[in-house]
This record gives sequence, C-alpha cells and structure tokens, in this order.
Amino acid sequence: MIRTTVKNEGFEGILFGGNGQKDKVVIVMSGSNGGMRLTRTEAEFYHRNGVPALALGLFKTKQTQKDLDRVPVEYVERAVKWLKNQGYQKIAIDGTSKGSEMALIAASMFSDISCVIARVPSYFVSEGLTINGVTKSPSGTSCWSYHGKELPYAPYRSRTFDFKTMLKKEKEFHILTFNKNKVVTPETIIPIEKIKGPILFISSKHDVVWESYKSCVIMDHHLTDVSFPFKHKHIAFPYLSHAMVTNGSPLFRIGFKSEKEHPKQCAQEREKLKKVLLDWVQHEWEAVYDIGNTSPKN
Repeated sequence: MIRTTVKNEGFEGILFGGNGQKDKVVIVMSGSNGGMRLTRTEAEFYHRNGVPALALGLFKTKQTQKDLDRVPVEYVERAVKWLKNQGYQKIAIDGTSKGSEMALIAASMFSDISCVIARVPSYFVSEGLTINGVTKSPSGTSCWSYHGKELPYAPYRSRTFDFKTMLKKEKEFHILTFNKNKVVTPETIIPIEKIKGPILFISSKHDVVWESYKSCVIMDHHLTDVSFPFKHKHIAFPYLSHAMVTNGSPLFRIGFKSEKEHPKQCAQEREKLKKVLLDWVQHEWEAVYDIGNTSPKN
C-alpha cells in the first residue's frame, strides 16, 4: 500500500497493489459523500481480486477541500502521470455517482485512460454543493474545474434543499425532485465520444437520487449514433439503489426503500455487480488490447 499527498504528488490517494503486476491499474472514486471510506472499500475490492487500484480522494479528505465545489480535474491528471511513473501500463477509471461524472470527464480529456466504468452516472456536469452543518446547498459554481476555470454546468432549479421534509414525506433518501428538470445545454454535456476505450454504464431502476437510468440510456444511444469504435454497454439493475457499491451496508436499508423491501434481490445483484466489474477490467478491457497485439483501436 502506497499513500500519496497533495503536497508531494498533487493528489491524495491510496494505492493497493493487487497481484503485484503492473499491466493494469484502476483509479476509483466515490460520490457526493466525499472522503475516502467508500472509495477505499471499492479499491480494496479490486485489490482482493488481484487488480491494482488507486483510491483517489476528491474532497472532504485530510488534504482536500471540504465541499464538492470546483474540484480540480488535475487530481486525476496527476494520478495518471504518477501511475505511469510507477510503471503501470494501462489505466482504467471507475467512478460512482458524482465520481462517475469526474470519471467520464477525465477520460474524455486524458487519452491515457483506456477503460471507464460509470456507476449511476449523470450525462452532464452539475452545479457544486456546499455543506453547512448537515445541510447541503447549491454552490453557485461548477462541481469541477480545470486550470482554475470552472467547467460549464447545469444549475439546480431549487436553491434550498429541505432534506427533513423530504425524509418525512418519502421515508427514504429521495431527492429526485432536486435533481430533475435541470436546463442541460450542449456545453454542459460530457463529451464521452472522446474517450479512448470501452465504457461500461451501470444504472439503477430504483435510483431515487438522480436519473442514472435515463443518463445511461442517453449516453449509450449517443455512442451508437456516433459509431463509437470501442465497446460500450449499459447494465441496469432492477432492485439495487443508488448505493451501487460492492459492499452492502445495513444503512442502505434505512436510506433506500428498495434496499429495505428487497434485501435478498439487492444482495444477489451486488454479487452480480462484483462479477460485472471484474469481467469488464479483466476481459472486456483486455480484449481491446488483444486486437492487433498491443494497441487499442483509434
């Protein structure tokens, strides 16, 4: 295990060595929860299955800002450069929720990323969030920045989030109302057609946080329309919630009705999720490089 620092390497992360081989590595990022707990758990999943993985902190960690607001895409750019200097040959990126937004953005910008997994993603860039105690509010700025410039974003329509009323009414962490009907302009849409490798979209048909299923359908169809030269696939889980992670938690049953009402199905789908993730990085990604021996298709 290797820890990096923003001060020394320009990003905060924890690298897990997997099987010790350096033919591939996966950068892993979590969502609007921030911190490193879920990110580390998902990176350790890959590590236990022989795949090296870097848990990358985006915000609310010891060395990064507290808010999901103008987070530098340079964190991924520097992580990619550092991994290459460590001797890793191929780099994939796996993001969940807001982390998938960053994953798709970064992969569209940096050609060294040759495989993408976007779990419960959005097809466009959203407004940032600031935290005041237990309350989150729209930041008035983009989630992401590059070279100090904000990426164009679709703002929230509501300027205040009444989570208490929402929880009382819906009896779950149901915030679709806040995340629907945004004004999505062409410049806010992530240019996923620029990505240089296979893309796996994973959505939930019971997503009550945002419309990940709709986003995946839009992106998957777009890639077909533009004759995207790499494999792309959309897998929609019927029961799993927005918590599209490999390690189930009793807290998910408190936060999401689907997890509470269908625990057996959710457990089964998490086992399937694990197989889907490993298959994508161990076989689908590998198959791209097997064509013509050494190089991915352009």
